Amino acid sequence: MEMPRNLVEFLLGGQTCVVAAVDERARPMTALMTWVVARNPQTLTMAVDTRGQALRHIRGNPHVAIEVLGDDLCYGLRGTAVIEKERMQSPPFACALVAVRIEDVRDHGAAGVKFVGPSYSYHSGKEHRSEIEKAVFTELMGPAPTI
Repeated sequence: MEMPRNLVEFLLGGQTCVVAAVDERARPMTALMTWVVARNPQTLTMAVDTRGQALRHIRGNPHVAIEVLGDDLCYGLRGTAVIEKERMQSPPFACALVAVRIEDVRDHGAAGVKFVGPSYSYHSGKEHRSEIEKAVFTELMGPAPTI
């Protein structure tokens, strides 16, 4: 299964996504994430805080659901997560690099409904964080393919 081109282009980094995982008793848990990148139409990567519950749940059950929200864009994704790196180098706190093989894509948009997606920005004096994010997104994308 592949994500459509407009979704892949949207997921170049810095977009708000809701990631759902389940714990050992199959209870759902959600986490808001912004360090999410579409590496290609079949793979989504994300930086997951090693101190949070999401990573622990992914270790126990790799099946995840991701809701992607943007202007005139609302997709539900499901897939299987794999921890590619236990510790990323670019984030300012401990994060694992998690890749999700996309297995299901659902367009949750509705005809005649204009959806305005969530966004975020930095407070004055915190603009330097955008440089950190760029480094995180680069690491999530991985090396360029070679042929």
